[in-house]
Amino acid sequence: MDSKILLGKILQRFYDAKISKVKGYTSFGYIKETHNAVYVTRENGKDTRVSFDKILIGIKGYQKEPSLYHEGPGALRDLGITHVNSPVWSLLHLLNVEDFQ
Repeated sequence: MDSKILLGKILQRFYDAKISKVKGYTSFGYIKETHNAVYVTRENGKDTRVSFDKILIGIKGYQKEPSLYHEGPGALRDLGITHVNSPVWSLLHLLNVEDFQ
């Protein structure tokens, strides 16, 4: 499936739920969305801007190597996603691993 369609699904689910939470990890709340980013609240920190480009990098990484889905947020560093790897990872998990295959 096209990565931008998957991005749209992630954003819609995040907007609808107002929270992104993976069991055993901190949660992220929905603040707002702009034309190129989504803003999240952090359970343990400052509100954060997450660019759509970073989410798309994660989507494409999961499409190329679906096994990354089962690894923690640190696995996204290998894709070049730093500083926002935890919220990106959490947002990616609003979809199922099958969505990336």
